[in-house]
Amino acid sequence: MTERRPHLLVLSGWAGVIETALSLGFDVSFIGNTADFTPHDLEVLDRCRFVRPLPAEQVVGCLEAARAMHGEHPLDAAVSFGEFGLESCAVVADALGIRGLPLASVAATRYKDRMRAILADHPELGLGWARVASAEDLAKFHARHGLPLILKPVAGSGSVGVRQITTAEELRTALDDARLWIGEPHLAEEFIEGDELYSVETVTLNGRHAVAGISLCRLARHPNPAVTEITVPPPAPYDRHLPRITDAVVAFLDAIGHTWGLTHTEVKVARDGRPVIIESQTRIGGYRIFRMVEHAGGVDEIATVLRSLLPGGERVTSPHLPPTHAVGGVVSLIPPAKRVLRTADPELLRAVEGVEDFEIDIRPGETPLPVAANTRRPGLIWLRVPDHAAAERTKRDIARTYWVEFEDGDVWHPSF
Repeated sequence: MTERRPHLLVLSGWAGVIETALSLGFDVSFIGNTADFTPHDLEVLDRCRFVRPLPAEQVVGCLEAARAMHGEHPLDAAVSFGEFGLESCAVVADALGIRGLPLASVAATRYKDRMRAILADHPELGLGWARVASAEDLAKFHARHGLPLILKPVAGSGSVGVRQITTAEELRTALDDARLWIGEPHLAEEFIEGDELYSVETVTLNGRHAVAGISLCRLARHPNPAVTEITVPPPAPYDRHLPRITDAVVAFLDAIGHTWGLTHTEVKVARDGRPVIIESQTRIGGYRIFRMVEHAGGVDEIATVLRSLLPGGERVTSPHLPPTHAVGGVVSLIPPAKRVLRTADPELLRAVEGVEDFEIDIRPGETPLPVAANTRRPGLIWLRVPDHAAAERTKRDIARTYWVEFEDGDVWHPSF
C-alpha cells in the first residue's frame, strides 16, 4: 500500500512555495489568484491535487473551497507566506482543526488597534495611540501627544495609506481632508523619528521564537515613508541596537500569542535607545528579504516551517541569531518624475560584481511614477556580496553603470 502523503493547502503566493512543498513530500493543493502565473508556474500547478483560482483574501470563499477539498482528501495543514492569504489561512486552519497560522497572532497583526491594545499591557513595547474616526478625534489625539504623529489604516500592512504629520500645516491639511474620514477609521500613533527601520524575521516552532535574520531598512525623506534600501545584516554602527531589538521582538511575539510560523516585524529605535514595535505580519518580509536572510545566515525560512508540518516535525528546530557569513541587500532606483528619453541597457548590470538580480521598469517615452508606498518601485536591484565593504563597491559600480537621460537633457545616475 502506498503511504499517504500529508496534504498541504497553500493559500496565495508563488510557484516556488509549491515546488518546495512538493520536494519535501507534501501532497499540495492551492487557492489563489493565478492570473499572473507564468507558463512554468502553471506547470507547477498541474502537479497539485486541487487548484482553486480565486482571490486568497476572500476568506469565506477560501473556507468554502477548503472544506470541499478537505471532504474529498483530508487536509493536514494550511500555509500562507504572502500578504493576501494570511487571514484565510488562519480561519481555514481553525475551522478545519488542522495546523496553520494561529488566529490570535494573525488578528493582532492584521488589525493595528488590536495590536496596540494588547501592547498597552506591555508599556516597554508600546507607544501613544488612538483609533480615530473623525477630524475631531485626530485633533484630540494631537492635543494629548503633539507632533509629529502617524496616521494609518487600521487594517492591512505596508506603507499604503500611511501619512506622516510633522508640521501644523500638515495637521491642518489632514483635519480638512473630508475624504480621509470616509469609510474605515484610522489609527493615530506617536511618530518615532529617524530614517532607519529594522526588520526582524523570525521562525516560531512549538512556541519557541528564533530570529533568523535582522535587516537595516533606510527610509525615504519625509513625507514619504517608503523603504529605499535594505541590508542583511545591519552594518556598523547600526548593529549596536540588535540585542535590545531581539529581546523586544521576542517579548512582542509572546504578547500576541504567536505559537507557529514566520513573522516579519518592523522596529524603530527611539531617542532613548528603546526599541519600539512599528508593524508586524505573520508572513515573510517583502522585497525578497527571506532570500537575503538565507544568503546572510543560511536559514531557509519557508522550508523550515514546512518541514515542521511533516511527520516528526516536532523535532524540527531553527537557529536563533545564526552567525552571518555574507551580506544580502536590495537598493531602489528612484529617478526624478520626468519624461525619459533613453536609459542604459539594464542587462549591463549583470556584469557588475555582487548584483544578483534586478527588476527595472523605466522606459523611454514614459515618466517614472513617484514612489509613494512600498508596493511600487521604478527599479530594484538585489545584491549578494561577502561583506558590507563589498556592498558599497557594488553600489558605486551600479551608479556608474546605470543611467537615465530625460527629454530635457538631464542625465540621472542613482545614488545610494
